[in-house]
Amino acid sequence: MDASVLTRIKILTGLSDAHLHSFLQYMEILSLETGSYAVRQGEESDALYLILEGELRARVCVDGQETILATLNAGGFFGEISLLDQGPRSADVVANERSTLLKFSAAAYAKLRREAPALAEPFLYALSQTIVGRFRLLTKRYQDSVLMLQTLQET
Repeated sequence: MDASVLTRIKILTGLSDAHLHSFLQYMEILSLETGSYAVRQGEESDALYLILEGELRARVCVDGQETILATLNAGGFFGEISLLDQGPRSADVVANERSTLLKFSAAAYAKLRREAPALAEPFLYALSQTIVGRFRLLTKRYQDSVLMLQTLQET
């Protein structure tokens, strides 16, 4: 695979071509058919997935009802928390259409940190910026939900 495909991934946009080429050697390519699971809620996992092609949905099912948390497209990624803590998945991620992913496991990340710390640092910085952004968004959504609930209770 040509490392230029990594330029499609938003979290990697700050890396040089040489870094992207090096980064690719730590990845595993996965192909998913429509309806296939990338990950399942509750599974123990240790990997981040970068979306090269296709569309997926992050979802939870409660009492048999699917709630879509996010639609994930080429250039996006998921699984950053599991990469760092190897904990259980908080949602299913299912392919809406045929998709191509790159899997970056915790073992590959540990190897990257040992072998290429100059590459690991900008990746970790970009990852942390994304996690912070997602945390702020979730906090805002939570605050909005609390305010809405308070408003409904007052009426």
